[in-house]
Amino acid sequence: MIDFRYHLVSIISIFLALAVGIVLGAGPLQGNLGTQLTDQVAALRAEKQALNDQLAASERRVAAGEEFASAVSERVLDGALSGHEVVVIVLPSADGGLVDLLEEGVTSSGATLTATVTLGGDWFDPTLAAERAEAASAAASTLGMSSPLSGDALLAEALARLTVTTDVVSASESRTAALKTLSDAGFIDASAEQLEPADLAIIVSGPFAGDEAEIQRQAETIRTLARFVADSSAGAVVAGPEPVTAAGQSLTSDAVASVRGVEATARLISTVDHASDPSGPAIVVLALKSELAGDVGHYGTAEGATAAAPRVSP
Repeated sequence: MIDFRYHLVSIISIFLALAVGIVLGAGPLQGNLGTQLTDQVAALRAEKQALNDQLAASERRVAAGEEFASAVSERVLDGALSGHEVVVIVLPSADGGLVDLLEEGVTSSGATLTATVTLGGDWFDPTLAAERAEAASAAASTLGMSSPLSGDALLAEALARLTVTTDVVSASESRTAALKTLSDAGFIDASAEQLEPADLAIIVSGPFAGDEAEIQRQAETIRTLARFVADSSAGAVVAGPEPVTAAGQSLTSDAVASVRGVEATARLISTVDHASDPSGPAIVVLALKSELAGDVGHYGTAEGATAAAPRVSP
């Protein structure tokens, strides 16, 4: 009997509490709750409006900065690289619009654009290692190179020897034959049938994706090419667009990040991220000019950047 009364009292207490809650919610507390919710909604709306205003102001500042960069770029570029020759080396995933911008920047700087050399996707295909080794050996032999290297490293060295050099170079006939060897093999596509060596180089970057092992393999291939180009030239810059983030389950990287990520290349060759911005071509040209003075820098706003842009000499 005691147990039954205990359970009965408990049930009655529950229903009483529920009833009291309903009465209070519909009466004295209703106004307070409604007021609190209304105030919270109003505060959220005000916060949203403030954030929209901040975004609009930021966009106006960015637009003003881009307009200023476009206005002063011509003066910054004018004559900056007069008397120099520049080759543009384009990686497979690079954006064509960025390539056009950088070519225009080179021309505006007073430098001679010797050629634009585009690397084919086969340059990075792991299943074509034997074919690349064969083409590299043939090109190196044609150029009269004596190198202890082989495979992809020899291929990168041969391309650097073919496109940029500050040393005594092979005869034009040998260079033309070596260019044809690499072109016929499908590893490069050059804008000219005959290449004269440049003393400066721009490597145009694009994003590449894959698992961690694939990212590391491509990054190392890019670093190898960058090292040989930097060693063979008076100055070289790796330039790319705004960095991309991981897409889906794939990791994403680019040549700028690859070069900056290892000290051996970071101290050897300059980089420019956000090169597709209106100020990009001028920053790339100024980076080349700084390299001629012996200064290696990493410019932009992405990870690893040391400054937004090179300092402009009076």
